[in-house]
Amino acid sequence: MKEKILLDTNILIYLLDDNILDSKVAKITKTLYDSDKYSIVIHPRTLDEADKIKDEARKAIFKSKLSLYNVIDKPPNMSNEFNTLAGAKNINDKIDNEMLYALKSNCVSYFITNDKKLNKKGIKLGLGDRVLSLDDALEKFREEEKIVIDTPVFITKEYLYNIQLNDVFFDTLKSDYLDFEDWFIDKQRKGMQAYITRNEKKHITSFLMIKEENQNEDYSGFEDPFKPARRLKISTFKVNDTGKRIGECFIKIIVKEAIEKQVDEIYITTFSKQQSLIFLLKEYGFKFYTFKNTVTGSGKVKKESIFVKDMKNREGYPFVSLKNQEIFIIPVQPHYHKLLFEEAEKEFQISIEDMQGMHTSANAIRKAFISNSKRRDIKPKDIVLFYASQDKKAITTLGIVEATWNKFDSKEEIYNIVRKRTAYTEDELQEVVNLDSLVIMFKHYITFNKYINYDFLLNNGIVNGYIQAPIKISKDGLKKIIEESGDLNMFKVV
Repeated sequence: MKEKILLDTNILIYLLDDNILDSKVAKITKTLYDSDKYSIVIHPRTLDEADKIKDEARKAIFKSKLSLYNVIDKPPNMSNEFNTLAGAKNINDKIDNEMLYALKSNCVSYFITNDKKLNKKGIKLGLGDRVLSLDDALEKFREEEKIVIDTPVFITKEYLYNIQLNDVFFDTLKSDYLDFEDWFIDKQRKGMQAYITRNEKKHITSFLMIKEENQNEDYSGFEDPFKPARRLKISTFKVNDTGKRIGECFIKIIVKEAIEKQVDEIYITTFSKQQSLIFLLKEYGFKFYTFKNTVTGSGKVKKESIFVKDMKNREGYPFVSLKNQEIFIIPVQPHYHKLLFEEAEKEFQISIEDMQGMHTSANAIRKAFISNSKRRDIKPKDIVLFYASQDKKAITTLGIVEATWNKFDSKEEIYNIVRKRTAYTEDELQEVVNLDSLVIMFKHYITFNKYINYDFLLNNGIVNGYIQAPIKISKDGLKKIIEESGDLNMFKVV
C-alpha cells in the first residue's frame, strides 16, 4: 500500500492552463507520480474549488487534469474544536482547515502547500513535520529520484519489459511459484528493473530484483508477521553463472541500496532447497525469522523460510565495529589494486575479462592478499586498510581479517586456498609466493567515499615515512582517517 501525499489547491493551480509549469511543481509531481512508495491524492474540496472557476473552458481543462489523481474517499468530518483551534475567518480558511484535518486524521501521510499561512497553522497544530512547502517536499522525497548503484560492468540494470519471460532461466521460478508469470508481467507494466547478467547468446544467467516497502506493508501471510518498518525486500535472487562470485556482487548491491534508502531491515523468502543461497545469506548477517506458505507452480503448498538482516544495530557487514583490534595499512601495487578493488578505480580501461566478469577477486567480498614482508602479527578480526601505491598514493579501501596462514607444504596448497579470491594468476603465484608467505583472507567492507592521501597521513602523524610494507597504526589514527573519508555512518565505536 502506498503512502498518500495530499496536494493543496495552490499547488495544483499551476496545472490550470497551458503556461509552462513551475520547475519545482513539475519536479515534485513527477517524482511522486513515478514513485512506487507514494501516490498523489486530492481532497474533495479541491473539486469544489474547481467548480468556482467562471471560465468554462479553463474549468474543463483544470478538472480534466485533476482526474489524473485519486480523490480522498469520504474524508472524516472536521470537528468544530479543530476548526476553532486552527482559526477560520472565512470559507477559504475552513477549506484549508479541512485539508489539515485530513492530515491530522491520517487519511494522508503528508500535505504539500505553497501557502505560508498553512505552514504556520501546521506548526501550531503539531503537524509541522508533515505540512511541507515545495522546498521541504523536494528535500523530503529526493530519495525517490532514481538511486544509482555502481556495479561491475558485466552486471546491468535493465527494465523488465526488455527481458523475455520465456527465457529458460525463469523455468525453475515458474515451477516454484504458481503466479510467477502474472507477477512478472505486472512488474513489467509498472516499469520495474532488475540487476542481471547475460551470456554470449544474450540469455539471462543471473537475476536480482529488489523492492522497497514501507510501514504499511501487509505481512499477515507470515507465521510471525513483521512489525511496521521500512524494509528492502529481495524479490528475486537467482544465479546460474556460478564461479564468478556474482552472488557476493548481489549482496554488495543489496546492502548499498539498503544504506542509500535508509531502511531498517532487508529480508528475503526462500525454499530450504536453496542451500547455497541460504549459506551466503547467513555469511553476511541474515538470520532466520519465520515461515510463510507458498503455492508452487504445481499447486502444492510449501513453506518458505524468511531471512532478515537488521540494518539498525550496525553490527556485522557492512558496518565496522571499532573495538580493541589492531589496525594495519597494507600497500598494493596499481595492477593488483585494480584486480582486487575494481570499484575503487574511478577510471580504467575495460577489458574483455571485465565485461565477462572473469576477475573474480574484484567481484568477491571475501578476498585474499599475499604478503612477503617480515610482518607476521596480522590476525583475525584486525582491520586492514589498503593503500594504492605508486599512482594514487592513497588509502582506498578497508577490510576485516578472517584468517591468516604462513606455513605451507607446497605452492599448490596456497593456490587452492586463494584461487578466485586473489589478484594473482596461478603462474604469478608460482613466481612470487614462498612457503612462508603470509596469506591474509579478509572481507572487503568499505570503499571510502574520499580517498586518504599520503600527505594527510603524514601531516596528521598517522604514518612517519613511506608506506613500503604493512605498517601498524593507532586507533586514533584510524578515527582521523574515518572522519576525513566522510564514511562515519559505516562505523560503530564500541
